Amino acid sequence: MSNWSDSELGAFAVGMRMAKKACAESPPENYSGDDLYDLARLCSLGQDWGSANTAATRYLDSRAEPHRTQAFALSMNALMHLNGTDLAVATANAMMQSQPYDAEGAYAIRYLKDALEQAGNPAAIPLAQSEHSRIVAALEAGIALKAVHGDAVISVGMLYESAMELAFWQRYNNDFAAAATVKDIEDALAKSTALPADDTLRIEAVRTQYALLGKPLPAFKTSPAVEPPKTRRKSNPMQPAMHIGPDFGAATVLVLFPDWCPQCRGMMKTLTEFGAANKETPIYAFGLMFLDDPTASEPSGDDNEKAHEQNLREVEGTSTLLVDAKTAYSLGVLDFPLGIVLDHDGLVRYIGVLPVDAFNGNGYMEKLLERLARGPVSHPMAK
Repeated sequence: MSNWSDSELGAFAVGMRMAKKACAESPPENYSGDDLYDLARLCSLGQDWGSANTAATRYLDSRAEPHRTQAFALSMNALMHLNGTDLAVATANAMMQSQPYDAEGAYAIRYLKDALEQAGNPAAIPLAQSEHSRIVAALEAGIALKAVHGDAVISVGMLYESAMELAFWQRYNNDFAAAATVKDIEDALAKSTALPADDTLRIEAVRTQYALLGKPLPAFKTSPAVEPPKTRRKSNPMQPAMHIGPDFGAATVLVLFPDWCPQCRGMMKTLTEFGAANKETPIYAFGLMFLDDPTASEPSGDDNEKAHEQNLREVEGTSTLLVDAKTAYSLGVLDFPLGIVLDHDGLVRYIGVLPVDAFNGNGYMEKLLERLARGPVSHPMAK
């Protein structure tokens, strides 16, 4: 939704208000079967989380089919919004024990794992451990996982990425069980034959990211994020030069993104404020923006170039540097914004996609850095 236009956001807001009103006028006890499930979806759209959970739970209690997995997912989502984390995890485990592990279930567990991780909740790891044997079995099939009921599909590449989250989190917590986790996943994947190119690309990107843990970043060049020469304004002589290393402080945070990503550009102000607030520690924070479409930088005067210039203007005055697109993809970037945290020795201690509010007060980055302080990620990737 961060990429939606104002008109699209406005239309969605109207729809949410209508759904909330309709939900309030529709007591769950008046419905059953598919109508009750539809009510849970309606209340979720209206963000009436209490009513959404009530409707989803009543549907589950009725033993109705065929939307049981989806109802579990709606209940888990509502409970997270209601700060019922323990109940959400218990619901997820109940779903895995009672329902086939299909695309709907895999997506629901992935959402919950990520929400727990971003909240700094340690329950993400045991939940991923509970899922591990199921997601490995799905990988062994070597084909996209489909929903038993419905149209949802999760690709082999996405399954691999979701399965590998457990290994990443184990590494962050200095748990040597990560090696066994990776071996299980790779052994399962080895049973696949030819995979689609998109799956192979995602799998190799995840492998690249995982292999970086505990190692220094490969050397790469940066340049100031200023406008092209023909439109460049006078630079601010008071703005200090920005360099990554050789002093990494207590930690150095990098956020890698293409210039066309609006939510990423929007993060650069809070990233810069975060770095300024932690300058005494010190914690350094830099945006690393790259041009994903090389033709946009050519002096042709076309719309691509104008868009690129506008994107550069949006990050002026922030701690943003430019890097080559080849550098970005050499680090396994696929989804954005990709965060990388280096320790005081310049070793990679975290790599993964960040929420857009990561640098807000008490946000995900603060939680990551607290975990960073507990000790190094040092053991090697399983071969």
